Amino acid sequence: MKNQIYSRSVTIRDNNMNRWCIEFEVREAGPYTRRNVDTLEEFEEHFEVSVCGEGGCVSGQCYDDIAPRTPGQKDLLDFWNKYHCCGMRGGTKAQDEYLHGEQYKKDFDGFVNLFSGYDKNFRKQFDNTSFNIMCKFYQIQPEHMAVLRSVIAKYIKNNPIEYILGLDTKRLKHDINDLYVKYIFLAIRGLYIDKGFKYGADWLYLPIPEDVCKRIDALCEMLQNEEKELSQSLAVSGDFNMAGDFEATKDIIEKVMEMRDCDEEEAKRFVALGIHLQLTFSDLDDTFQSNDDCLYEANGTEYYIGTEKELEQIASDRVYDDDEYEYFWREAVAAKSTTDSLKDWLKLVLQDGWCNILNSYDGKYESYNIDGEYICVSRR
Repeated sequence: MKNQIYSRSVTIRDNNMNRWCIEFEVREAGPYTRRNVDTLEEFEEHFEVSVCGEGGCVSGQCYDDIAPRTPGQKDLLDFWNKYHCCGMRGGTKAQDEYLHGEQYKKDFDGFVNLFSGYDKNFRKQFDNTSFNIMCKFYQIQPEHMAVLRSVIAKYIKNNPIEYILGLDTKRLKHDINDLYVKYIFLAIRGLYIDKGFKYGADWLYLPIPEDVCKRIDALCEMLQNEEKELSQSLAVSGDFNMAGDFEATKDIIEKVMEMRDCDEEEAKRFVALGIHLQLTFSDLDDTFQSNDDCLYEANGTEYYIGTEKELEQIASDRVYDDDEYEYFWREAVAAKSTTDSLKDWLKLVLQDGWCNILNSYDGKYESYNIDGEYICVSRR
């Protein structure tokens, strides 16, 4: 039985000014008997931590997409990597440090450069000469050779050259992320078995701290303060906040037109998105831009913003002009799920509404009264 005992979310802007919503959750779990990634000793775990993010076109475990801008954001990524799913990993600290470090990349690139010049016939065989060339290049210690030979024989049919490079000289057969490639280079560096633990043989875990909720609170406070500092640095004369019960009056629209040097149409759409995201003028002004008809971008995320009529027309144009929908119709006919003509089938698609066609994120939208005109905002 898993009971949620804590949850919190925070929004940040990274070094690319992309906006990310980060959600934390702590649950009671177990108790589970697990092995400590640092000591390899067993311990009992009573908690689980989940961290996930959403921004731009990605969501979930997207920490690799976040370019940290501040010390707090670096701490966030460190916490995320350590404690999400209890820090579950397939190797010891030394094994993981090697596989996530520069040395592994250098070792892999060195292998590719060393053997890429060999022809197809040489790649087909991996004899003692090839093995000795590899051992000399990497200065492999004699005590590590038996394990290396065992890994090569068990997982890659006694030929790491063909397994990695393949017989085609134009592209690699298996890259640096392949599990068996990791086995090879761990064995080369004497790390395939570390402290008696064979890489990938079991899951290892990092114990969740008893004060994990307090740690998340402190982290979120730090991130929020950094966001406030960024907003203050972006603030301009005449700045205003579109959060809460903000009213988009004619005076506001005219003010935006003057501050952004834009026309009324853009000003209304700017304010609609500001209300939708609960932002200040300066926070939104920093990255707001038009990408296409009724398609705008802010902080790395695209939004359709316009009147119902405008967005219905864009959806209609997409359905009738995009060959993809004709392909879907042909597939439906072939599967005998429709007997409608293409024309009739496309009309049915449009009946689902413009948002279901344009919004591939969640199919939802909000509408805001902007100086008497209702403007819709929807994720792309």
